[in-house]
Amino acid sequence: MADTLERDVQALKEWLRQAWRYLAEPSLTRFERQEIRNQIKQTDAELRACLQKLAAQNQVRSKAMDAPVRTVPRSDFRILNV
Repeated sequence: MADTLERDVQALKEWLRQAWRYLAEPSLTRFERQEIRNQIKQTDAELRACLQKLAAQNQVRSKAMDAPVRTVPRSDFRILNV
C-alpha cells in the first residue's frame, strides 16, 4: 500500500507542476484560469491527504522497528551421561 501511496503522491505532484505551467499560458480565458485554479486547490487537498497517510504509515513502521525484540528465555539443557 505504501508503494501505491508513493505513486499517487508523485502523480499528484507532477499534475500540479503541469497545471501551474499551463496556467501561465496567455491564451487561456478567465473562466479556464478559474477552473484550473479550482482543480489545483482540489488536487492540493488530495496531495495533503496522501502525504498525511504516508506519514502515518512511516510512523507505524518506525515504531515497529523501535519496539524491543522479544526474545525467548534460554532453557537450561544438561547433557546426562547414561
